[in-house]
Amino acid sequence: MTSVLVVEDDDAIRGNVARLLGLEGYEVSVAVNGSEGLERARALRPDLVVSDVNMPGLDGFALVEALRADPALATTAVLMLTALDDRASMRRGMTAGADDYLAKPFTRTELLEALEGLLKKRGRIAHSIDSAVQAREDQLRRAFTERLGGDTVAAAFAFEPPQGAVADQVLDATVLFSDIRNFTSIAEKLGSSEVAELLTRYFERTSEPVLRHGGRHLKFIGDGLMAVFADQGSGSPLPAARRAVSAALALALATHQFRGWLQQRFADRGLPPFAIGVGLHCGEVTICRLGSTQVKETTPIGDTVNTAARLQGASKELGWTVVASSAVLEQAGEGVQTGGMTSLEVRGRNGWVDVAEIVGLEASALDRQNGMGELAERAEEIRLAVQVNSEITARAVKGALRNKLSTLKHHQFEPGEAPLRLKGFRLLRKLASGSTTEVFLAEREADGLPLVLKVLSAAGTSAGANLTRFIQEYALLSRIAHPHVIRIYDQGFSDDHAYIAMEYFERGDLRTELRGGMFPERAIDVVRQVAEALQAVHAKGIIHRDLKPENVMLRPDGTVVLADFGVAKPLQSDAALGLAQTLHGEVVGTPYYLSPEQAKGGTITPASDLYSLGVMFFEMLAGARPFAGETLELLLAQHLTAPAPRLPEDLTALQPIVDRLMAKQPQDRHASAGALLEELGRPELLRTFSG
Repeated sequence: MTSVLVVEDDDAIRGNVARLLGLEGYEVSVAVNGSEGLERARALRPDLVVSDVNMPGLDGFALVEALRADPALATTAVLMLTALDDRASMRRGMTAGADDYLAKPFTRTELLEALEGLLKKRGRIAHSIDSAVQAREDQLRRAFTERLGGDTVAAAFAFEPPQGAVADQVLDATVLFSDIRNFTSIAEKLGSSEVAELLTRYFERTSEPVLRHGGRHLKFIGDGLMAVFADQGSGSPLPAARRAVSAALALALATHQFRGWLQQRFADRGLPPFAIGVGLHCGEVTICRLGSTQVKETTPIGDTVNTAARLQGASKELGWTVVASSAVLEQAGEGVQTGGMTSLEVRGRNGWVDVAEIVGLEASALDRQNGMGELAERAEEIRLAVQVNSEITARAVKGALRNKLSTLKHHQFEPGEAPLRLKGFRLLRKLASGSTTEVFLAEREADGLPLVLKVLSAAGTSAGANLTRFIQEYALLSRIAHPHVIRIYDQGFSDDHAYIAMEYFERGDLRTELRGGMFPERAIDVVRQVAEALQAVHAKGIIHRDLKPENVMLRPDGTVVLADFGVAKPLQSDAALGLAQTLHGEVVGTPYYLSPEQAKGGTITPASDLYSLGVMFFEMLAGARPFAGETLELLLAQHLTAPAPRLPEDLTALQPIVDRLMAKQPQDRHASAGALLEELGRPELLRTFSG
């Protein structure tokens, strides 16, 4: 149901509009003035706001400006009610950010048509953000990221060497790639000649600092710009990476100044905020020569170019203006000022790349002597330009993502309807639903790969903790690449929503296999695979803390996968990762599989996971859990004091392994998951249970 907030100080008009919309099926809330309207909008987050202009206190213009300044409400559609032929108010309202206006007095039909028009417009914008913009960005990224020798990409410009291309030279260089955010949404509000004017002015302003810093082989791909910075032939004593960093910051400053021209030139068009993203990476770059004998064009290609494009694409999700790889930071020298740091997966030869947000560069004496004095003279302007650009990016991305994710909770998957789409995934049906989490079956549009999309909505008093724990799960999983650890394909966060796209397991979890009974050989094989997963997890400094059959998933080939890291914890550097801390004495995990130290709220180590694996091993072999209790206290007491029960007589060869895994003191258990694997691989054990 579409929600509408009516803000009107006239009791009669407010009541009539509310009743009319209620009869038409809208969910209506009311406010008697702008101040109350702003409070209600922040609390309710309506789909539409209908507001009068002239109200005591906070008037309609100020209300619209306040809504547009609030990231959570910035995209809310606003219909303003004005006096008949009050053109000044109409223009002022549109400038403030209103989407449409309706002159008083108005008829029922006029009001409903105006609201219907806003809803259609809102839908077109959402569709544009979700499909047109994403499709175009994906097209550009594919053009950059397809590896040499791969499939041909149909794009305005491809970074594969076309037939007949000749490798002219190979350089060690830094590649800069920039792109305009939401360019499609901007272009759809302008005519073709106006779009051409915008791009011409923009590239005139942004090419100058790139060329001034020694950028070469400039390429303009739609609204994107690429340049190569090399030491060879530059004539500058400054490293290429340092000049590229300076050029990226100068790009942000030029964009900040261009934004002022854009707002003045198209003041009445309601354009989305203008922002850019920049990616920097260094390495080997091949310069190819293409074309006829008379006309030759040079084209940079290679993994370095691909990675720079990937980093630029990631800058949007990160909400950063300039994203640089650690290789660029290392070569750029001292004085590079950074913000956030993370690791990004780059498909191709690079795997994971450590990256940082670039927010400034302290100019040295050598910098000033070689054309980079602007860094020192305009340092504060540059810092502000980067900050504003990053805020615009983060606001737009989070707003679009919030709008999309918030629609999923109540969506009914009707037979025959077109599937919902989210960032390259098609949502097929809902698998499960909780108070804060929705789980969907989806497929990747690129190849039809089935996967699970887990969406969390942060609502209620524990919203912050829930969202933090959800984000923590991805932060942990993104650091692990192992065949027996669940695969993560994508993630995204807004202020109050988050999602993770992860591997789908049609066969379910290990509990389904346990119910049917397990042969000893199968139990040993499962424990071995889980131990291999724990070995990889512990090597990354992570403790799972909730090992149980429900968190061990089955692949079609029978192999098992460790999943659900929602309560996992790093061994150290929690503060550096920004992860949620668990209070000392808090019991975390599932009671039937808790280690003694977890049961009493003590220090948790990798040995705690081994104890839980021992409980699972016993259950797989004996067909029942080792401990049970009528109350939680009695169950925990057995974990603390009771010895491991005896296995059936034909499984006595495995009793020492179970006893050691379930030892009450962590130091009496296997020293590591690797030590357990060694014991499971003993020849005499393999001969006893060889099938």
